[in-house]
Amino acid sequence: MAMTTDERLEAALKRRDELAADVQRIEGRLEAARTSLTEIEEECRSKGIEPDQLDATIQKVQTRYESLVTTLEQEVEAASAALDPYLQEQ
Repeated sequence: MAMTTDERLEAALKRRDELAADVQRIEGRLEAARTSLTEIEEECRSKGIEPDQLDATIQKVQTRYESLVTTLEQEVEAASAALDPYLQEQ
């Protein structure tokens, strides 16, 4: 059965109101995201890191971390080798 013009109008108005509410929610989330972004950028800067250089900084930290782990592994292996003669005596 076809809808009357009044029913169509009511459905369209209801949908418009729903869409307006959706827009308000989305705008609220956008504003919250912008605020969070600003706070994070300020926190980065307070630590001496420019937000637009974050990828490069992360890469430097990752490279340094890997280097330190490699050094630690080498030192542990050297300590193990140095202790090996003493452990063999037991």
